[in-house]
Amino acid sequence: MILTTPNREYNVRFEGLPAGTLRHADHRFAWPRARFAGCCAKVCEAHGCAVRLDPLGATDAEVGAPS
Repeated sequence: MILTTPNREYNVRFEGLPAGTLRHADHRFAWPRARFAGCCAKVCEAHGCAVRLDPLGATDAEVGAPS
């Protein structure tokens, strides 16, 4: 399964995007990296599978990748 979510931490790199808002109208949520990783780990543990987390887009040293 491939699952993606916008990285909320990366939003500070979008000039003019007000804090706490989503990048696009079709986004229902955007999680920080740690929350996404924790959720993935919890679901995988409950179902006996593994997870691999890879960034989508160029990785910023401070805030990670866009997704």
